[in-house]
Amino acid sequence: MEHLFVDTTYLVARFSKRDRHHRAVEEFIRAQREPGAPRYRFVTSDYVFDEVITTLLFRSGRHDEAARAGAALRGSEAVEILHVDESTADDAWALFLDRPDKLWSFTDCVSFVLMDRLGIRSALSFDRNFREAGFATLP
Repeated sequence: MEHLFVDTTYLVARFSKRDRHHRAVEEFIRAQREPGAPRYRFVTSDYVFDEVITTLLFRSGRHDEAARAGAALRGSEAVEILHVDESTADDAWALFLDRPDKLWSFTDCVSFVLMDRLGIRSALSFDRNFREAGFATLP
């Protein structure tokens, strides 16, 4: 079963009906329920979790919406949240410093390092930075 990394942009769109990508996420989820659809294992990081909750909180101005999304993610059996260790953070920092030509956030760099280490080649993301880093994006 192929692994997919789940990025902030996808998760924010998943939990925010006001997000411009919400419909694309809903269509992807619906397609995943169809017989014969590819099956994936979903992974993300605690850094992405932080970005999702913070983004939802500040976009909506509602603590309850951010808390609901956080509880859904933390309780999900479908999404594994990986905790970034010192080695991963160090490698992400090195990548961040090595690419001043890119506007990649530190969290993006953490995601890229994790994906490389785990052999994950695709992400659920609407962020072009993943493609710039050589990864495929869905939906």
